[in-house]
Amino acid sequence: MRVYEAAGYADGLAAGRAVGRAEGRELGCEHGYDIAKDAGFYRGWAQTWLRAAAAHPGLVPDRALAKLRAIQDAADEIPAVNSDGAHFADRIKAIQVKHKVAAAMLGTSVAAELPADTLAF
Repeated sequence: MRVYEAAGYADGLAAGRAVGRAEGRELGCEHGYDIAKDAGFYRGWAQTWLRAAAAHPGLVPDRALAKLRAIQDAADEIPAVNSDGAHFADRIKAIQVKHKVAAAMLGTSVAAELPADTLAF
């Protein structure tokens, strides 16, 4: 009977690893998509304001310009590959804080601009 238990255990372990790997890959793709979507939103928002500032000098205060550039830089620094120490949630939170500050400097509403399904860290 011990032989059957060992064989069943080995088969179950192999099947569990395969299923876990597939579920992990799917979850990683979904989470990675959400991170990239949020980073792209904030980067695009900053880029739009920077272009408006370039087209209309004096429209955006210098401090706000610096914050907009910081948002772009922070979004660009998010790694494309998951590795130890990537801290994606912390990076997105830092960008969100910069966005709130920049929006306040520009006199815009943050709530009106964020997509409803944005990450809620």
